[in-house]
Formats: sequence, structure tokens, C-alpha cells
Amino acid sequence: MWRSHALAAALFVALAVALTWPLAANLGSAVAWPGDPFINTWILDWDWWATFHQPLSLFQANTFYPAKLPLAYSENLYGIAVVLFPFRAAGLGPVAAYNVAMLLGYAFSGFGAYALGRYVTGGWWAGVAAGIFYAFVPFRITHASHVQHVWAGWLPLLIVALLHYAKRPTWIRAALFGAAFLMNGLSNVHWLLFGSVAIFAAFLIVRPRPLPIATCTLGAALLLAPFLIPYAKVAREYDMRRTWQETKRFSAEPRDWLVAAETMRWYGKLKDADVDPERWLFPGALAILFSAIGVTKKPRGIALAWILLGVAGALGTHLFFHRFLFAYVPGFQAIRVPARWANIAYAGMAMLIANGVKRFAPLAAAALVVELCAAPLLWYLVVPGTPPVYREIHGPTLELPIGQGLDYAYMLHATAHHQPIVNGVSGFTPPETLRIASLVNSDLLIGELNRIGVGTIVVHGDAADDATRQWLGRELARGHLGFVQRFDGGISGDWLFRLGGGTRRAPDLDAFLSGQPTYNHDTFGFVDFPQPGQRIADKLYVSGFALSPYGIRSITLRFANGRVCIAPFLFDDPTLRRRFPWYDATAKPRFVREFDRRPPGVAERTDLQVEIVDGRGRRVLLEDRFFIWPDRR
Repeated sequence: MWRSHALAAALFVALAVALTWPLAANLGSAVAWPGDPFINTWILDWDWWATFHQPLSLFQANTFYPAKLPLAYSENLYGIAVVLFPFRAAGLGPVAAYNVAMLLGYAFSGFGAYALGRYVTGGWWAGVAAGIFYAFVPFRITHASHVQHVWAGWLPLLIVALLHYAKRPTWIRAALFGAAFLMNGLSNVHWLLFGSVAIFAAFLIVRPRPLPIATCTLGAALLLAPFLIPYAKVAREYDMRRTWQETKRFSAEPRDWLVAAETMRWYGKLKDADVDPERWLFPGALAILFSAIGVTKKPRGIALAWILLGVAGALGTHLFFHRFLFAYVPGFQAIRVPARWANIAYAGMAMLIANGVKRFAPLAAAALVVELCAAPLLWYLVVPGTPPVYREIHGPTLELPIGQGLDYAYMLHATAHHQPIVNGVSGFTPPETLRIASLVNSDLLIGELNRIGVGTIVVHGDAADDATRQWLGRELARGHLGFVQRFDGGISGDWLFRLGGGTRRAPDLDAFLSGQPTYNHDTFGFVDFPQPGQRIADKLYVSGFALSPYGIRSITLRFANGRVCIAPFLFDDPTLRRRFPWYDATAKPRFVREFDRRPPGVAERTDLQVEIVDGRGRRVLLEDRFFIWPDRR
């Protein structure tokens, strides 16, 4: 038995690597997009760091300073983070650890559904087929930016634990159910809320001996309480609740169950770009077929109940069920996307699939892999390393500009220093942060920062506008700010200032304040075209530049996550040299390449990342860019 379970676990790890490829090949850099994955990377890192440095103040995280309990503005992910503690202790970095969580999440979802399918059918292959569907259902691929939704194996294990207990209601089996309930709640607040309703329905169907399982569930709830009370506190303090209109926007409509995800190869006619990706709920034709076969066989009560609850809940404000929960049950007003109830239905479908494919399970498992395989997936590749300015951050800090989508990167880099920063991004922004953002570039900002104890300002030169440079000039002249140092970062550098630190000036600072280029000590560059998100109408024209005090050995255009590499043409650019007069060692700074059509191996939705090798042999990567490159007709 245990050998077969170990074999299943190994199979799902292998499938997780294969069906998300090339994620495993880019473990330290790949994310779905430069947004929510940065938040989740920060959360998982903060859970690790705070557990060993301030365990009693876990929720007083280092973003949104000085707001209260900022970890409670998002999912805390602690049940996922603890699995990563050994990897972090072994030296794995935040992004690589996040991606280990991603791969383990897909594998664990598959194993959880496998365990359920095998328990109800007794068939190893039937369990594997159920696990393949549940792990790689298009919903979970669409949510590749949300590790908490990838990590969904506790829900089917809750059913297994309930059925196991019902067969012989011992205290040990009740404790196993309580442990699954606890870990489900620690991993995903959505699955805690939705799963509690669904498992209660399953309890009413099975009707086991109530005392041991109720006692152990209560014990799990008490252990969960310290992780839930902060959410209640910030909801009361900040009125942190979703609006009816916001919830309605993400409530599924019945037709959404036939809207295919972008990654589904075989269902182009079912795709609808006008429907929000949160509502792409089509599970695949084979899943529907196998579930229809399975519904003719027993057991099916729990499966049908979960499917009914998942479909009804996903309809959100369009149906009384979720409207009632939203209005009267604590926690549900924090749910922005009722469509995520669909995962409850998928767990029920996994049970039916195991029932339906028992006689031809190996063939069904293979067919599901073919239907659901979305690999190779396109990942955004983060530039490795931490900008050097973050090594010098000590104490509460404001990074400018604030907002404009830049705070995602600030949160990612906060994993390097764990110091309080005013910046942050989440589904909720506290009033303290909104107030500070409203004062940026005004004469009132320094006074407010002094009042709340912020002593450091970092200005990211590439994103700073004229208003910010003028504000810096005024505050420096008044002696309210002191210039500390310029650090290499992008083209224009990162600039560190201390409040009340004097009026030290420097030639490079004066140049920056007047909008002039300043000297970089290291290799840098920029891509002019294609623009992020650009749709190529005719030919693709790639252009940009690379400069280094050490000269440039080579430049490579890396498409499709580096699977297709092409060298551009290099030439001199006198205008560029006049703008940046310090890099005589770089003889040909400009690179260009024109493409009449896509090279083999490059998909319509692709990316470009430029690789520079400088005169020292050091490899430098520029910002990755997603863009659309249709076939020419």
C-alpha cells in the first residue's frame, strides 16, 4: 500500500514538472507575471523570517508601514510556508522556494485527489486519473499566479479523512480529520470557508459518530484562531469588506462553465477573451464525459453534493446561496471572487471520474494528460539578484514612486532586507498608505514621514518624473533631506536619502535632478522595442542598447523563456555615445534585429529577454517582456 502511494506521489511530482514546463528549468526566476506572484513570494518569505525573528507578531509584517497587521490584507499562506522551511534552511532563495511550493502544490493536489479516488474505488489507476484531472484542471493552470489555489490537496483529503473516520470512528481517525482541517485552513482561506460548508454537507450525508470528530474539529479551529483573529481585527478597524458590485463582477454566469481557458489547446471555439479569466470554468470534455459515467455508479452522494455546492457557490450574487453566506456568515464578505467555488465542484468531479473510469483507468489517465497538458507554459523571468540599494535600507523606508504597479517589485525586494516599508500592494490598501501617497511631491510629505518615524527615502531613477525631481531639489535645499549615495539600478540609478540628514550635494545628484544621465559602474541596457504587451502588426523589430565600462562581448535575444536564442546585429550609435559619454570600452552599443515571421518554437504569446555578456564574461539579463506576435497572413 505505502509503496503504491509513494509511486503515485512520485508520478505527480514528475507530472507537475512536465505539465508546467519550463518552470522547473527556471526555478529561481520564473513567475506567472510580475504581480501577484511577487506578493505571494513575499508572504511565504515573511512567514519564514517572522517565525524565527518575531513569532508573536507574525501579522505585523514589514509592508504598508505604519498600518496595523498588514499580513491580514492577503492570505497568510502559513500552511504552505511551513512545508518550505527545510528548503529555506538549506539556502533556497525566496523565488526558488516559491516555485518549489508551486510544483509541490500541483503534485499535492494530484496526490490528494488520487487518495480520494483510490479510497472510493480501490483502483490505483482510477485514483491517478482523478488526480490528473484535479491537479491540472484548467482552473488551476489559469491560477498559476496564485500558489494558494494551486495548493488544493487538503480538500479531497478532508473527504478521505471523513470517510475513513465514518468507517471506524476512533479518536485517532478523528484527529487525522482535524489535522487535515487545520492544514486546509492554514493554506488557503478560500478553501477554509468553502471547504467547511462542503465538508459539513458531506458530514450530513455520512452521519458518523459526532463527538470525536466534532471535538477534534473544534481543536483544529482553536489552533486556527490566532491566524484568523487578525482578519477580524482589520475588518473591524478598516471596514475591510468586499462591496456587492465587486463581488458581482466576479460571480460566474452559467455559460462560464463552457468558457475554456487560454491554455486549452483543443477548445478554441469555447474561448472568450471578453470573460474575466477568473470565470474560465470549463473543466474539459473528458472530465464531463467521465463524470457522467461515474454518476451512474455508487458511491456518488458526496460527489454530487460537492458539485452542486461548487456550481451554486460559483454563481455568487446571481444565486441565493452565496448571497446568504455573503450577508450573514463571518468571513464571506472578504471573498472577492465567488467563481473560485468551482474548485469544490472539481473535487466532486474527481470522485465521479474515479468511479467512471475504473475499467479503463490507464487509458483515461493518459487521455486526461493529453487533453489538459498546457506545457510549455510562458513564464515571466525575474532578473536575478537584488538591487544593491536594498543592502543599505535600515529602518522604516518610503520608496518612490509609490503605486503605479511598482510596489509589486518593492515587495519582492523586501525579502532581502525585512525592514518596514511604507509601500505595499494587496486587495486592500489601508488609509495610512493612501494618505502618504496623496502627499507625495508636496511640502507636507516630510512632516508626515517624520511623524510616523520614516527615516529613509529611496528614489528609483528610471521611474521618477520631473515633479519628484523638483520636490527632491526643494527638500534638499531646505535641509530636510540628506543625500546618502547613488546605487546602480536600471539606467538612472537608485538614490538613497535620509530625513534631516543635512544638505550634502554631489555632481551626479545635480545631474539626476536636472534630468541628465549619470554614470553606472556596472553593465546595463534597455530594450526600446517591442514594448511590454505590444501586439506586432507586421514585422517584429527588436532594438535597444547595452553599455558597460568593461565592453560588451555578446548580446543574445532570448525568446520563449530562452528556448529560442538569436543574436542581433550590433553597431555604433554616436547619439547614444553623446548621451552616455563614459563607456568607451563598448564599441557597438546598439543592437537591432528584424523578423519577417516567428522563428520555429516561438508561440504567438511569447516573451523577450535580452542577455548581455560584458567584457569580464559576466552575464546580465534585462527585464523580461511579454508581447503578442501573431502569424502573418
